[in-house]
Amino acid sequence: MTTFARREWLFIALVAAFCAIFLLEYPASFAIADECEILSLAYSIAHGTVYPDRAGLLTWNPSMELVVAGHRIVKYSPFHAMLLAPAVASDWRLGFLVSAAFFIVGAFAVRAMLRDAGLATDWCILYFLLPGMLYYSATLMAAVPSAAMGAVGVALLWRERPRRVWGALALGAAVLLHEGMALFAIASAGAWWLSRPRARRWSDAMALAAGAAPAIIALGAYNYATTASALRGGYAINGEAFWFTGEHFASFFPFYVASIAIFPVAGLAALSPRWSRGWQTPAVVAAIVLAASLYGYRDGLTSGLTPAAAMLAGAVPGQRFILPASVIACVPAARWLDQRLGLRGFAWTNARRCAALATFVACFGVIAALHEDFLRANAAVQTAIARAVPAGGQIVGAGEVLKELAPVYRNVRLRQVAPDDPNVASAADSYLVWMGAPGAQPPPDWTRGRTTELVRARSWAWNRDLWIAWPRAAHAHAPAYFIGFRTAT
Repeated sequence: MTTFARREWLFIALVAAFCAIFLLEYPASFAIADECEILSLAYSIAHGTVYPDRAGLLTWNPSMELVVAGHRIVKYSPFHAMLLAPAVASDWRLGFLVSAAFFIVGAFAVRAMLRDAGLATDWCILYFLLPGMLYYSATLMAAVPSAAMGAVGVALLWRERPRRVWGALALGAAVLLHEGMALFAIASAGAWWLSRPRARRWSDAMALAAGAAPAIIALGAYNYATTASALRGGYAINGEAFWFTGEHFASFFPFYVASIAIFPVAGLAALSPRWSRGWQTPAVVAAIVLAASLYGYRDGLTSGLTPAAAMLAGAVPGQRFILPASVIACVPAARWLDQRLGLRGFAWTNARRCAALATFVACFGVIAALHEDFLRANAAVQTAIARAVPAGGQIVGAGEVLKELAPVYRNVRLRQVAPDDPNVASAADSYLVWMGAPGAQPPPDWTRGRTTELVRARSWAWNRDLWIAWPRAAHAHAPAYFIGFRTAT
C-alpha cells in the first residue's frame, strides 16, 4: 500500500493539479493520423474483431493498414486499442482518460525510484515538467502508456530488492502497448542482468523469462493469428521496422540530445555512471537516443511549415520516441541537482514546493491550452465532414483529409485523388472534400455546379480552409446547418 509522509504534499498536489488542468482542457478531438488509425482498431475490437473490414469500416489508410490473407490488419497494437474499446463503444472521448491515467502511473513509478535512491520525492517535479509526456497524455496514442509501463518495469527491477518477475512483466506490458518499446525493455532488463552477481544470473534469467513470457506469448499469438507468423507483425510487414537508416542523423541526434539535456533539467546526468550509480541508465538512455536519431521520422517534419516554424511546432511532440529515456533520466538528474544545489544551501522548503507547483501549473496550463486550440481546429474539420456526409457516403478527397475520418464520427468511404485529377469532375454522386492553406481556393472542377461549404480551421500551429462540395444530385437538398458558410457555384 502506498503511504505518504507529510513532506510529500508537493507530489500529491502535482497529481491533483494535473488532473484538474487535464479535465479543464479536456481534449476536444484527435489530431494525428496515428490516432485515427488507433481509433479504427479500437472500433473494430469494440465490434468483436481485430479486422477493420469485418467491422465494416469503409475508410482505410494503406500506410497504416495492410492486407494479409484477405483481411486488413492495423499495424498498431491491439492490446493498447483494447483499452480504448470500452470508450469507443460508449463515448469515444473517454478514451483520453487512458493516457492521463498512465501519466499518473508513471509519476508513481518515478516517485518509487526517487525513494529507492534516497532522494526527496519533491524531485518528481522533473517528471511533471516533461513536456512530451504532458503533450501525449492528451492523445490516444500509446506513447505515454508504454513509457509509463517501462518506468514501472525499471522501478521494480532496478530497486535495491528487485521484483524480477513483476519488473519483467511490466516491461512486457510496455512492449504490448507499443512494439517500439522492445528496445527499451531488452536494454533495461539486459543491463540490469549483466550488473548482477554471476552466482545469481541463472535464477535472474529464469525470473526475467517467466515475467516476459505472457507478453511474448500474447504478441506471438496475435502475430500468428493475423500474419501466420509469430515473428511477423504489422510494423515489419509495412517496412517501418527497417526505417532506421540514419538519413537525418545529423539533425536528429543533436535534437534528441538537447531534448534529454533540457527535459528533464540536467537530464544529461543520465549519461554519467557517476550520477546514475552505475552504467545501466547510461546504456539504456544512449540506446534510445541513438535509435531515435537513426529512425527516419520525427514529429513536426511533415507539418507543412517553414523549417524554423516546424522546429518550434514539433519541439514538444518531437520527443515522442525518447519519452521512456526522459522518464528514467529524472532520477540521475534529481541526484545531480540535489548535490549541486545542496552545496549552495538548497533544501526543499514549503516556499520552494509552492514555487515548483506554480511552475508546473503555468507550464502545463500553457501546453494544454495550446494543444487544445490545435485539437479544436481539427474537431471543426471532423464535425463539419460528419454533418455533411451521411454514414456510408462516398468522399473524394486528397491526402490530408484521410486523418480526419475516424469511424467515431462517421463510417464513410474515401477515394484519394490528386488535386489536379481530371476525373474529379465526373464524381457526380460523391462528396468532394478539399483542404488547403488559409485563403487558398480549390480547383474549379471541384466546386463547379455544386453547393459548397467553407470551414475555416484555425489554431496556433495548424490552419486550414476546408471545402465540402455536395453531390450534384444533392445541389438543391444540401443540409441547412453549416459551420462555415454555403455558396452555390
